[in-house]
Amino acid sequence: MFDQHISERIKASFARQKLMQFYGAIIQDIGSGTMEIAVPPTDFLLRTSGIFHGGVIAALADTAGGYAATTLYQEDVSFLTIEFKINFLRQAKGEKLVAKATVIKGGATLTVAQTDLFTVNNGKETQVATSLITLMKASR
Repeated sequence: MFDQHISERIKASFARQKLMQFYGAIIQDIGSGTMEIAVPPTDFLLRTSGIFHGGVIAALADTAGGYAATTLYQEDVSFLTIEFKINFLRQAKGEKLVAKATVIKGGATLTVAQTDLFTVNNGKETQVATSLITLMKASR
C-alpha cells in the first residue's frame, strides 16, 4: 500500500498546478516512483487536425516525471528539470491522452524518470511518445 501522506501531499500540490488545471488534467494513479496523469482532448489542446499538440504532450510528460520523483520522499520536495528528451512516435489522437511516468533512478541530487504517453480509444491504449527526464532536487 502506497503511503497515504505522500499521496495526499502530491494531490494537494497537483491541485495548485495552474497549467494542469487549464489542461483539465486529472491524476489517474500514484505509486512509489510512479505517476499517471490524463487529459481530455479539448479544443485548445489540439492542433487544427485534431491531434494533441506536441507542447501539450511534452508538458504532460515533464509534469508526470516530476511528480513521480516526488513520490520517493516523505517530506515536501520539488524538482527542476535539467534535461528533457522526447520522441514522438505517432500522431496523438484519441479520447484522452495519458502520461505514465516511472522513476528509473532516484538519487540524493539527481533523479531520472521515463514518461510514456498513450492515447486511449475505445479502451485501447496506443503509445504516442516517450520521454527521458533528468531532474534535480531543488533547495528550499
